[in-house]
Amino acid sequence: MRKRVLLPSPMLHPVGEELLRKEVDLVDGQGLDAAAFDAALAEAHGLCAASPVTAELMDRAPRLEVIGFPGSGYESIDVAAASERGIAVVYAAGAQYSAVAEHALGLMLSLAKRIGYADRSMHAGKRFLDRGHFSGDGFPGFPEEIGGKTLGILGFGFIGRDLARKARLAFDMEVLAYDPYFDPVEARRQGVELIRRRRDLPALLGRCDFVVLCLPLTDESRHIVGEAELAAMPPHAYLINCSRGGTVDEAALVDALRAGRIAGAGVDVFDPEPAPDGHPLFDLDTVVLTPHIGGWVREALPRLASTVAREMLAALQGERPVRLANPGVWDAPNRRAGR
Repeated sequence: MRKRVLLPSPMLHPVGEELLRKEVDLVDGQGLDAAAFDAALAEAHGLCAASPVTAELMDRAPRLEVIGFPGSGYESIDVAAASERGIAVVYAAGAQYSAVAEHALGLMLSLAKRIGYADRSMHAGKRFLDRGHFSGDGFPGFPEEIGGKTLGILGFGFIGRDLARKARLAFDMEVLAYDPYFDPVEARRQGVELIRRRRDLPALLGRCDFVVLCLPLTDESRHIVGEAELAAMPPHAYLINCSRGGTVDEAALVDALRAGRIAGAGVDVFDPEPAPDGHPLFDLDTVVLTPHIGGWVREALPRLASTVAREMLAALQGERPVRLANPGVWDAPNRRAGR
């Protein structure tokens, strides 16, 4: 008997549904009333959902074997609850790494070249800004080159490695990285100096002209950049967050920016998200803001859909998925699987 996968809403690209439809029966949950949706959920072996998946919802799905999230993060899924119930959680890490690395470089360039500030000022004032405006001490001051500068990357996964490669090849930057799980020998082979101990992080930050966060949000990485870490950065350095808002203590960041303890920040993610109206970062000229669009590019949509579809099919067919958020569940006695 073919297994069933419930789609509460369409996938990001038809290629994902096409892959699933070859192997399983797809149930379109869009437009179902509450009773019909509950009935479909009760029969589902797989659930691909971009919206939050709670423990209560899982309890209404006694046959559920796998939950798929079409993105690089999976904070909207209660992974602990899924593990308790023997449900595998898969996601689409790696589908957006190039886009996010490009976005980080874009924020770096916008800050160093004063692109964001100049654009906002000229649009708001509807007048030309003389080059003399961009000179002397204090902000905005002279724009800068990023070539030959030192880049620190926190998190050396798909995004971090691609960012390091682009920064080294395109801008001849020296690259330092922090990742407690990556092999320093392999990092060195890629031309990157890597540290693995958290206690060494302040020393790394003190050497950087730019610091980019590319970390998943976990208990270990929450507020990995706070008051102490910002204080360790040189006053001319810039912080760029393209990971998750919770990896940075936003209050500490605002204080550091207001006091001029760092030169500026590029922020694509917030905590909470969406950011509330009147957020203090909106008032700071030394900050370039984007609304979590770093990985949201047209080219990534088919990759996101096809990646999560393949990972879900692997789980449903008894093959260990590569992108498994709760690896401990796979060999657990309580894992739900139609063996």
